Amino acid sequence: MDEDRARCHGGHLELGGPSGGRGADLISALTDDVIILVLVRLCSACAAVRTGILSRRWHGLWTRLPELIFRDVAPGSLLAALSSFRIRGVSPSLIDIHVPKLQDKVSPRAGPRSSLRRRQPANYVPSLLRAAARLSPSALCFNHPQYIDKPYINVDLSAYFGRATSIEVQAPYLFFPVLRFELPALQSLSLSGCGVGIAALVPLCPRLRVLRLAKAFLGDADIVVCSPLLEELIVDNTKSISSSTGRVHVEAPMLKRFTMFFRTRGDLSVSFSAPVLERASWWCLYSGATVGLGVWGLITARLETQDSDGQGEDMPRVHVLCLHMFAMHPINYRDKELGFATEINKHMITDFSGLEVYLTTTDHVFGAFLLRLLVINRIRTATRSLKIFLQRSEMKDRCTPLVNCSCDEPKDWRTQTISLTNLEKVEIIGFEGKDHEFDFLKLIFRCATMVRKVALELSEGFTPNDDQRTKIHSIFNAFPSVECSFDHSPGSMHVNPSCAPE
Repeated sequence: MDEDRARCHGGHLELGGPSGGRGADLISALTDDVIILVLVRLCSACAAVRTGILSRRWHGLWTRLPELIFRDVAPGSLLAALSSFRIRGVSPSLIDIHVPKLQDKVSPRAGPRSSLRRRQPANYVPSLLRAAARLSPSALCFNHPQYIDKPYINVDLSAYFGRATSIEVQAPYLFFPVLRFELPALQSLSLSGCGVGIAALVPLCPRLRVLRLAKAFLGDADIVVCSPLLEELIVDNTKSISSSTGRVHVEAPMLKRFTMFFRTRGDLSVSFSAPVLERASWWCLYSGATVGLGVWGLITARLETQDSDGQGEDMPRVHVLCLHMFAMHPINYRDKELGFATEINKHMITDFSGLEVYLTTTDHVFGAFLLRLLVINRIRTATRSLKIFLQRSEMKDRCTPLVNCSCDEPKDWRTQTISLTNLEKVEIIGFEGKDHEFDFLKLIFRCATMVRKVALELSEGFTPNDDQRTKIHSIFNAFPSVECSFDHSPGSMHVNPSCAPE
């Protein structure tokens, strides 16, 4: 009865002991292994440390956790905890450190909405990493979102984590220079916001399988990756808008997933070898009007992997080459046919079957340019699906008959014929029924003898008149074996639907 009364009224009866509180504490009676299982469920080394107040038996057992996770712990306290840590048995499999971000200071002069970016002293960052490295973890996660007072602190990972198999660092303004030693066990390396010497880093990681460099500072250095076991590679060198990549060299026989973002000024050299590549995302941004053809300047070249039409992950994937062009009137890239073809070929890092062309224009004629693009040998033979996106610009210097513009050259492009025997599907998005648009549509039907599907999608806000509808209907009816559609909105024209492929 006394025990029941104590439980009901919040008495401090010891767990499992007889009345009067003279029995043994069941919490203290738990074995070390059971206590550690409880501490693991907390998912926090700090919370595990605080459990020491429950019983002396629990004090210090947090040092035997297989994973040490420190979130939002002040750097001073964290450094003290790691420095006093004594390894008992097996080293931790993971050390996960997330340094808290300091709140911005409010400037009293500039008003309540203004803030001053607070910076932390830089000397403790290498000290934290050294203290963590002393425990020889298999994996390290280090997140330091705060700015520091000395940008680009040199951190030599090879001096600290020679036994680690996985390292992930998110820290702006840390720099990883040339390693002094190999990282023989390292299989996965992720660096975000850091400065990296990639060409010197990769050879010292012989077992590397995953390399992710997100928002990295690579500067104007070449991007060179030669790795025999690498399966996934992500490199983003666009954090600094002034950076420019002159050379990309990738040699990775086991590479399956690949992502590359970078800027160039047009003096680009590319060599790429990845015979088993499955997924690719290649983005090259051109700085300034450096590469083009006619009045059309190249802004972005991309090559991406897309799932083909259908449902499910088992559907085959296709690689698509995407070119973003801008009509840079009055700039004229005259006599640049060979140079433009050479530049476009640099971005064909793998086989592709889709071509997407984004044209930002002020009423310029685009048929002459597209014909010269489709004549490029590898594009002509590889393209099975062609998408053209017509994006209207609001610039004042519009192309009119009174403007001396070379966008319609060569003048005989309307009567030329090229062999597009592999082209099966054509889509034009942003169609407005201009005479030169009809001329290009006729050229496609004439050159692509195996085309099975042609679709036109109207420009937003454009409504064709009766004459334009008649022209479209006439062109479509001249090719009864082709499935043709005009827009995708309710009430749109759909010609020859019976010829749609099953």
